[in-house]
Amino acid sequence: MSALPAELSDQGKTARRRMYRRLAAGKAQRVLSGVLVEGDALLGEADVMALLNARQPLAVMNLISALSHHRMTTQIPDALYVALPRGVRMPCVYAMPVRVWYTTPELLEGCWDEIAGAYGPYRVTTPERTVVDCFKYRNKIGLSIFLEALRLGQEKLNPSLLHSEAKRLRVLNKMAPYLKYIFS
Repeated sequence: MSALPAELSDQGKTARRRMYRRLAAGKAQRVLSGVLVEGDALLGEADVMALLNARQPLAVMNLISALSHHRMTTQIPDALYVALPRGVRMPCVYAMPVRVWYTTPELLEGCWDEIAGAYGPYRVTTPERTVVDCFKYRNKIGLSIFLEALRLGQEKLNPSLLHSEAKRLRVLNKMAPYLKYIFS
């Protein structure tokens, strides 16, 4: 995956004009506002998330995108799922659809891993937090996704971390029968 040529990184109107000419000719593609990559670059969720994290460092990949990252689903995400603290602005993403979930800043603390990607580091929720989020938003994304994640992620999930994360997100009582069935 290649970045734009070094001559376009110069400051000034001529560099901007050349950049817009490359964009119009299809030699570059716009990912975010002010972020372009080569036109032939194939961008996946991880690449877009890394570029997004450069613009919005509080963004965390979650739900189906995180399940896909952890290989705990057979679903192909229809969008990039991102969690942000409430009150934080999400930059406009042109490369793919993005679904944003706003939450309190305290609930985003300590629940993510930082991954090194081709375009830079990005954050992904831990497998335990991802499963708990899928249960919490089961009415919006579907209960079947949660059940599949539990089934496929049995070896990856730590029951004690899953229990503490469910308690922290206040879904432990409703989630307990599913956990008992899977881990018994």
